[in-house]
Amino acid sequence: MKKEILHIILVLFGFASGKLSAQDKAWALQECIDYAITNNLEVQKTELDKKTTLLNYQQSKYDRLPGLSANLSNNLANGSSIDPITSDFVSKSIYSNSINLGSSLTLYSGNRANLQIQKNEILLAGNELAIEESKNNIKLSILEAYVQALYYKESITIAENTEASSQEELQQAQGQYDNGAISRGDLAGLEAQYTANQHSVVLATNTYRQQLLKLKQLLELAPDVAFEIEAPSVEGELNYDIPDKSDIYRQALNTLPDVRKYDVLQESSMKSLSLARAAYAPTVSLSFGLGTGYTSSRDYNFTQQLDLNLSSAVGLTLSVPIFSKFANKTNESLVKIELEQNQLNKQQAGKNLYQSIETAWLNAVSNQSERNSSRVKRDAAKLSYDLARKKYEFGGSTATDLLLTQTNYVNAEQEYLQVKYMGLLYEQLLNYYQGKEISFE
Repeated sequence: MKKEILHIILVLFGFASGKLSAQDKAWALQECIDYAITNNLEVQKTELDKKTTLLNYQQSKYDRLPGLSANLSNNLANGSSIDPITSDFVSKSIYSNSINLGSSLTLYSGNRANLQIQKNEILLAGNELAIEESKNNIKLSILEAYVQALYYKESITIAENTEASSQEELQQAQGQYDNGAISRGDLAGLEAQYTANQHSVVLATNTYRQQLLKLKQLLELAPDVAFEIEAPSVEGELNYDIPDKSDIYRQALNTLPDVRKYDVLQESSMKSLSLARAAYAPTVSLSFGLGTGYTSSRDYNFTQQLDLNLSSAVGLTLSVPIFSKFANKTNESLVKIELEQNQLNKQQAGKNLYQSIETAWLNAVSNQSERNSSRVKRDAAKLSYDLARKKYEFGGSTATDLLLTQTNYVNAEQEYLQVKYMGLLYEQLLNYYQGKEISFE
């Protein structure tokens, strides 16, 4: 009864999966990468950071322009007061207004304006590297998830083939049992194995669907969006030349932003140091003012007084910092510490990059040596299983021997499958570190 219920569930599950697959769009690896780069939240955040820096850069250029402001005021005074227009002392109610236009321009401030522009320009370059690094991170995440999904997808085929073979063996054993050729214990063992193989199909399919969900999350796709991956034609040998790891590291230093970003941070910190030292310099500024007004204490109308009360002023101001409570010295010391930290971070980033490259390189070398042996082991296990099926068919072996060879074959097939797809992953990782495109083409 349990076997029949499980069979019905499998049929319904297979129908639903087949229907879903027919509706899904098959996404290639490059499509996934391109879509993720456009829609990934982390990439979008770094692009917004760049927009913020661009605005700051533009504003730092505008800061060199002279400032201009206008002021309009109206006043009503009662009793004894000073007329704001004539500066006379009067003892009556006065209505007055004043109009002023003022402008100021910094002539010299230790080159701080230009230094700030240069620093913001360097920060823009840093934002570009941050965007590139964010895109690279999502590329690697997509690659790893995609290859894992390919492995799980092919595992379903292996599980289905094993289940089909097990079904044939069970049907054959049922006939042998009916004829009295085998015991009930042998038949029960094959029944149990068939049920286990059916369950393996369900588990493999479920694992694959979970991996697709992980990919959808990386792509920022909604849960209800139909999604399926495209299985590329992967050569069985997957032979490729493995470059020297030192050459790969040199290429990675020149192409990847992992270490180069600290050079940009160092340039930015150097500008910050120059800005901190510029705070010791005096500031020279030029100011200009134009004003007029009206007062009810004079016997002229509004238009006449605007002309009569018109005045202008030009001023030159020199501001010399004498004592800043050691703030300038502290800022300079903080920037020097920042410079040292950048150097240490750069060294650490270089070590981490080399470690990642060496790990991928060692895995690739090991994988190539394993690939041939795992294929030979798989082929031998398959031959042994095929022979065991023939012997069992003619009564030359027991059900236990048949099940043992089947288990060995399935394990060898899974091992070879894992080696094959891990080799595909390591090949693409080495391409990535060399600045090449990630692609199965």
